Amino acid sequence: MTQNPKSDSPTRTTAAEPPLWIRSPGTAPLLTAEGLAPAATACSSSGAPGTGKTHLACAILAPIIQAGYTGLFLSVSEALRMIRDAYSTQSQRTEIEAFALLTTPDLLVLDEVGVAIADEAKRRAILFDVLNARYNERRPTILIGNLIATELAVYLGERTMERLTESGSALVAFTWASHRRSG
Repeated sequence: MTQNPKSDSPTRTTAAEPPLWIRSPGTAPLLTAEGLAPAATACSSSGAPGTGKTHLACAILAPIIQAGYTGLFLSVSEALRMIRDAYSTQSQRTEIEAFALLTTPDLLVLDEVGVAIADEAKRRAILFDVLNARYNERRPTILIGNLIATELAVYLGERTMERLTESGSALVAFTWASHRRSG
């Protein structure tokens, strides 16, 4: 489904159209007939557990991969652990290789943004390095969490939020009840 930029109601794509997804009115899709659009954008989705944030992110990621681009989905904790483990003497990858795994995919989806892991300053510094590298290379990122905008800014830090919001990134609020708890 795409969202018609001239209305608030979702519309369906036809078989001839490339796969697109819900987007804010007036914004360009990530995947077009010409390919993956270069974008230094991030989309952040916020809401209670069970509201479909991860499901939607996977629905966005799947056609990117099917179109021949690279994509990576993992939690912030997994990403931070992967980088932290690079410092171990038993590590199978270097710090540069660990960062490359996060910065080179055409689309990166980070789930569970807001889960506290590691020292706050270290977490912010690592996330800044990853998101800033993606920003500089104009690679889109989707952040998923249960934080509202002000909490997200505290979690990520001002420098990171500036980069994420500079290009008009959307914060999509999932305000409905959990599908897991209903009926």
